Amino acid sequence: MTVQLQVAQLNKNFASPRGDVRALDGVSFAASQDEFVCIVGPSGCGKSTLLRLIAGLTEPTGGSVNFFGWSAAPRRAMVFQDTGLFAWLNILDNVAFGLEAQGIAQNERHRRARALIARMGLDDFARHYPHELSGGMKQRVAIARALVTEPAILLMDEPFRTLDAQTRLILQDELLRLWSARPMLVLFVTHDIEEAILLGNRVLVLSRRPGHILAEINVPLEQPRHLIGRSHPEIESLRWQIWKMIEPTVQANLERVPLR
Repeated sequence: MTVQLQVAQLNKNFASPRGDVRALDGVSFAASQDEFVCIVGPSGCGKSTLLRLIAGLTEPTGGSVNFFGWSAAPRRAMVFQDTGLFAWLNILDNVAFGLEAQGIAQNERHRRARALIARMGLDDFARHYPHELSGGMKQRVAIARALVTEPAILLMDEPFRTLDAQTRLILQDELLRLWSARPMLVLFVTHDIEEAILLGNRVLVLSRRPGHILAEINVPLEQPRHLIGRSHPEIESLRWQIWKMIEPTVQANLERVPLR
């Protein structure tokens, strides 16, 4: 039996003083259990809302999110742009937090957390606190905290957006390495078109609000990928194809912002 996520005619409205705002309108797609799917679109198109609906953090106004082939509702973990680490917990306990919430004994959750911390290259920092780490290191901790629960679906909401270019490249490569070692369904939201093409097996392009899917684009790059090779003609072609879809909305948004 095929194991997959199916999103069907998903709608989401939010109440505001000026009336309801529709964030998503009729979003439909399917994704299999071992795919890496990236989602791009203009600002405010509902990308983050879509992830939150799939995570079960909010309820849809219409449509459905269905999971087929799993014996039970699949475990989902989410990584945000803001790492959301607990300032009062050290790195070991931050990573182990999800296991503690599952009732796993301290020895076992620390063992599993230490293994992930080591894989992320942070074993010398297990007893440090978040304020003692750089932005890239904190994002590694956030990824480890998500992976330690062994999710079937990993949801990532622009996790590398605030990082410098060098750190971003390193974490992109580490994420692909981790995913290759333990395939799972990854849904990765980004504003960076090149990042979406480099990471994803497939790219979903969302329209302006209310967001709906303009295109589903297969990325013809083999896995495993080595991100140092960014000059493929396929990447350039796909980047322009996607940009042309969202350029009118981006330009319109810029025109509405007054110059200072």
